[in-house]
Amino acid sequence: MTRKNRKRVQVSDPVAEVRISPVRVNGHQVTHKGVEIQLDDGSWEAINIHSNDYNLVPNADADRVAKQILADSAYGWEKKDEIWTGRYWAALYQADSDVEAPSVGDALSLGLRVENSYDGSCQFRLILMAYVLSCSNGLVVPQHFANYRMRHTMNNEFDTAEAVYVLNSGMEQVVGLLPKIDELSRTPLTLSLLSRVAKETSIPKRDWGYIAENIGDASNAWDLMQAITHRLTHYGRGRSSLHYQEEIGNYFMGRIVQGIPA
Repeated sequence: MTRKNRKRVQVSDPVAEVRISPVRVNGHQVTHKGVEIQLDDGSWEAINIHSNDYNLVPNADADRVAKQILADSAYGWEKKDEIWTGRYWAALYQADSDVEAPSVGDALSLGLRVENSYDGSCQFRLILMAYVLSCSNGLVVPQHFANYRMRHTMNNEFDTAEAVYVLNSGMEQVVGLLPKIDELSRTPLTLSLLSRVAKETSIPKRDWGYIAENIGDASNAWDLMQAITHRLTHYGRGRSSLHYQEEIGNYFMGRIVQGIPA
């Protein structure tokens, strides 16, 4: 494997075969490890270089382990979405358990994001989240939801018992958001608030036109948050959409709820 400029990987299947390969620099093998993936045409392509202690977790293994954890948990799960960039993979699931949020006339269900990468941008992990049932918007608030990094056991398997425990505590974390949702529902939507959110977050300008046109009868901060997350959840672009959802979740449930001034 030799160093090449990063480019889009032509692999449609996120669980395509991957392997570790030696790395050569100027014709000499070095101690680093390369990751190669099998392309749609059957050939192999180098997609990343890592240090010698890198531990490759194929997406196929991550998917298999995650499905076992879901099966062992206290809930039933439905797959909602999947993101695959050629180097990063995520699968999003919604549980069959929900709780009412009377202040906004809606309900929330537990959600889960399973993710893994070949470029070192994240480890194989589970991230709890929520879904707003009326519109299937994702509610991603890393500051208030647990995430769990999967750990290898001595025989190179994954310890799933603790992961199942984390999942089974998920509805408690969803319920913990209700007071924050109540506070957002009592925060009036004003032009000043709209301008502040646009200024203090990194949501792309291309999305704000759509959001502004589709606020409709929105009257409070919760309504605005849902207008934004609807755009990101249903029309977002790959992994960047997840990043923006996390930012908006933390921003509204943190800065706006706490009344931190601009």
